[in-house]
Amino acid sequence: MSKSKIPALLFCLSIVGLFFITPTPSGLEDNSWHFLGIFIAVIMGVIFQVMPLGAVCMIAIAIVALSGITTPQNSIRAIKIQNLEKIILQNSKLSKQDIQENVEISLLNAFSNFKNSDIDRAIETKLSNNEKIKQASDVFLKNNSKIELSKFTDEIRIKTINDMALKFKTQDEIDKILKKSITDAKAKNGIKDALSGFSNPLIWLIVVSIIVARGVIKTGLGERLAYHFISIFGKKTLGIAYSIAFCETILAPVTPSNTARAGAIINPIVQAISKSFKSSPEDKTEGKIGTYLSLVNYQANPISSAMFITATAPNPLVVDLIAKATNLDINLTWGQWALGMFLPGISAMLLMPLVIYFLSPPQIKQTPNASEFAKEKLKELGLMKISEKIMLGVFILLLLLWAGTFDLLFGIALNSTTVALIGLSLVLISGVLNFKEVLGEKAAWNTLIWFSALVMMATMLGKLGVTEFLAQELSILSQFMGLGKISIMVFLSLAFLYTHYFFASTTAHISAMFFVFYSAGLALGAPPMLYAFIMLTSANVMMALTHYATGTAPVIFGTGYISLKTWWRVGFIISIVDMIVMIGIGLIWWKFLGFY
Repeated sequence: MSKSKIPALLFCLSIVGLFFITPTPSGLEDNSWHFLGIFIAVIMGVIFQVMPLGAVCMIAIAIVALSGITTPQNSIRAIKIQNLEKIILQNSKLSKQDIQENVEISLLNAFSNFKNSDIDRAIETKLSNNEKIKQASDVFLKNNSKIELSKFTDEIRIKTINDMALKFKTQDEIDKILKKSITDAKAKNGIKDALSGFSNPLIWLIVVSIIVARGVIKTGLGERLAYHFISIFGKKTLGIAYSIAFCETILAPVTPSNTARAGAIINPIVQAISKSFKSSPEDKTEGKIGTYLSLVNYQANPISSAMFITATAPNPLVVDLIAKATNLDINLTWGQWALGMFLPGISAMLLMPLVIYFLSPPQIKQTPNASEFAKEKLKELGLMKISEKIMLGVFILLLLLWAGTFDLLFGIALNSTTVALIGLSLVLISGVLNFKEVLGEKAAWNTLIWFSALVMMATMLGKLGVTEFLAQELSILSQFMGLGKISIMVFLSLAFLYTHYFFASTTAHISAMFFVFYSAGLALGAPPMLYAFIMLTSANVMMALTHYATGTAPVIFGTGYISLKTWWRVGFIISIVDMIVMIGIGLIWWKFLGFY
């Protein structure tokens, strides 16, 4: 690491230190708060490029594995209780029921110490001790979180059972037993959680897609397809950009993997077009045309994903969560979604290439002879080679399988990653690629490391309750601000959108936070159908933000055409433009359709 990066490193370490020395907010456990600090520090390390991306993420994996910080505190307390009970049961004739009775008496005494009239009334009833505790707990929850209740009751249990265990062992002996059990559990959970991202099918879809894309380039098929595109749309760079956006929109309704669509299908063509204009990151000439076209390739993806239920995997989950939040009053159909998002999506898609043209203008703008040039190049290439035909066959097969044709014809659904592995197997069997070339695809294996780490950390934020805590705090804040129905929807949808900086998976983000944000808006008076469309727009536009925001991102970022700074700057601005255009047009369009 160079000396110039030391200040940035110290800044990242200070973030971790700050989270360890500041009090944990009510509603979170200590390790959850500390893990949030580590996660933010890792993201800052990535932003400031303290070390290569893969190196930062490998260190993060090691920290999680070594510390066992992702082991929930309630699990640690459960381990203590289990081991203390074991000591008693092995050294006496007492039963679990005897232990439970002592615990219940201690809990009732602990609740009575609050001097709360409601709790006192609950305890003084003629119900069983267990029922009294349940009623007292319900009163406790009126002014405290579930985490605080769990911590309070568990600590009473631990103290009670520990006192009982002291009849058979000294406190030092008990502490040694508990320490070893907790250390073993943290070690086991730590390494399991640290490596959990590597088993994520989405990540392997990304890796395999990058490798298969190499076959498209190696055989020359990508170059041939690029020249066909240029011959048709190549009079201006902007025309090529709109052809990319057009293809993205046409493929979206029949391609349920947005990663396969933009990453495996369109991205190789974009690279080939760029290289045909001698625009390459290896030659430091990516600014000629490659950066612009890659940005358009990526930013078309969130818009097309928002237009159809079947355009990306998390969309059906959004439909399900909306249905649950409204008690099945709103159950969006494919037709409702497509109709509702058609005009907002088309409007955003038409504007997006122009905005990026202004934000990151290509050096090559006019290509008056591109069509003729492309036709001449196609003549020079001659007839398709056998390797090209094989690659084209694999390409079409993958497209059909990703689009769900096999399911439609035979009723057998294939996972997108399985389809990608089929494609890789075919190019290996046919000799289009050899295994040495697979091993040499550094971008793919680098992506496997850093994306697995970020997905793992984002998942752990959900596991530790951090994402739900943040969502609830934002909901309380919106209520405190006294926002109106429209402003509530705008505030919550934007808060939901921009918390995606903390996520490396749209599915994980939606799973952890969508229901809470949507339910909070409904509770504050937001029109259900209108708010559903605003939130599903946010759930897709959030993919525009970062180079780890969705599966498509690392595929395109891995090509090297877009710098980290440019990616984040353009992503943030495009997210604002997309939301203004899609929601602005949507408010008129959805009113016309009678959605609110």
